[in-house]
Amino acid sequence: MKIEQPQISAVLESGNLLYDMILARQADEDEIKNTLYQDQILENYQDSRMEFKNCLFRNCQFFDCRMTDFSFVDVVMENCNLSGCELHDLAAQRLILRGCKLMGTGLSHSLLQNTSVLNCNLRYASLAGAKLKNVLLESCSLEEADFSEMQLKPAQFSDCDMKRIQLLHTSLNGIDLRSCEIGGLKLSINDLKGAIVTTQQAIELTSFLGVVIK
Repeated sequence: MKIEQPQISAVLESGNLLYDMILARQADEDEIKNTLYQDQILENYQDSRMEFKNCLFRNCQFFDCRMTDFSFVDVVMENCNLSGCELHDLAAQRLILRGCKLMGTGLSHSLLQNTSVLNCNLRYASLAGAKLKNVLLESCSLEEADFSEMQLKPAQFSDCDMKRIQLLHTSLNGIDLRSCEIGGLKLSINDLKGAIVTTQQAIELTSFLGVVIK
């Protein structure tokens, strides 16, 4: 699977996140681009339909924010905290999330394309109804996350903790889970059809067939 990488400019203007978004709204604009945000805090912010393009976020904290229909194009987020935020209907194209915290983050019905999620914590996060196209999740905690009714076309999971993840009505056909921890998956036998697993994982998954091994 080939993932297109963000095309970040070598020179970015340092910005103030809250000020820039307020200023954009006052100017009746819905795009912010070519900006570096570092060590920023955004708290209790609510908005919709804003696009960040060619932007870099480093060590930014988002607390109790609700940002629906946002768009990230050619964006990198490093060591940012979005835990508990609502980001429903997010549209991402060439996005990298590296070392970020997204515990309990709401990302339902989002569209993620050419996106890399690296060493991130998505425990309890909800991506229900989301579409993933050319998406890599590597060394991530996905414990008890909600990945139900998703489309994975294609997606790659590498060294992820997927214990007790909800995958109901999400087809795993062609998805390689061999490097992941998958104990306690919540899905149906039809969802599991075509998944690539190790021999040991296959034994663990026999419970979905109603088989008792003694």
